[in-house]
Amino acid sequence: MWGWLGIVIGLICCGILGILFGVLSIRDARRFGKSQTIGWVAIVLSVVNIVASLVLNFTRQYPGVYYN
Repeated sequence: MWGWLGIVIGLICCGILGILFGVLSIRDARRFGKSQTIGWVAIVLSVVNIVASLVLNFTRQYPGVYYN
């Protein structure tokens, strides 16, 4: 559950929360002997979201926005 929540939250709004939920997913997967893949996907997508947001904010090159 934490992994899916991390993916959705990490992509839509808050990358930091996505990383946190990804870590919680990995912790629970280790505890119950399940696959950790969803947690890692949540972390990676959240980091990509954070990096992309920083690049867009520093370059001011938003897709679909044209300045004259």
